[in-house]
Amino acid sequence: MRKRLLVWSLRALVLVFALLLWEWAGRIPISFAFPTATATGRALIDLLRSGELPDGWRSTGHALLLGYGMALVTGVPLGLLMGLVPPLGRIARVYLEVLIVMPMAALVPLVILTMGVNIRASATIVFIFSMPFVAINAYGGMRDVDPVLIEMARAFNARWFHIVRAIVLPGALPMILAGARYGLARAFIGLVVAELLLSPFGVGHLIMDTRSTFEFDKMFATVLSMLLVAVMLLSGAQHLESRVLRWRRRGEEGGLQ
Repeated sequence: MRKRLLVWSLRALVLVFALLLWEWAGRIPISFAFPTATATGRALIDLLRSGELPDGWRSTGHALLLGYGMALVTGVPLGLLMGLVPPLGRIARVYLEVLIVMPMAALVPLVILTMGVNIRASATIVFIFSMPFVAINAYGGMRDVDPVLIEMARAFNARWFHIVRAIVLPGALPMILAGARYGLARAFIGLVVAELLLSPFGVGHLIMDTRSTFEFDKMFATVLSMLLVAVMLLSGAQHLESRVLRWRRRGEEGGLQ
């Protein structure tokens, strides 16, 4: 308890120092387009009260949920299937690694030309950014499963469904959860890229609109809202991961006893 309190105190001190530094930099000012922290905070409250920010996040959140959800739905089964079928794993892994190392932003114009400027295109960009990381982590988790356990289950004529449910999924779960969390971080990167290029709607439209009208405090407030949402979602994913793995460890300890 004392250690946790110390960690949160240090985090609070770092946050206060960063806000004071931001306020000082805005009051110098380092640029006419750089607002103070207090001005950005007031602008954030104004955007929330007027409904502009919630309306922007309604469409942006829809694109994030759709793209990241599809990344999980396709990436996790693909990674597990790659582990269960080694020839498929050797082939698909090459393409996934190419997608991971290549600059994803280069694919954005192709998506826009193919699908147009809409929420589906934004969701597709989010999917492209996040799915390879989800799949490759699920594949790595599958490869970490002890093959002796699978062979023992086969020796007792266990069906593939039971092998996957009782052996494969529990063994690969840590890597699957880590891949889902990292995929969420990548999804936000794709979301930012999509929103800035597909600016006719969502938070990206709000950023471009406030920049064109020189309302830099509102522009910074909108960007800050994206940072806050990303931090909250990633913290929630990390907390969920730690809770699930804690229950898994307790179950394993109970089974050993």
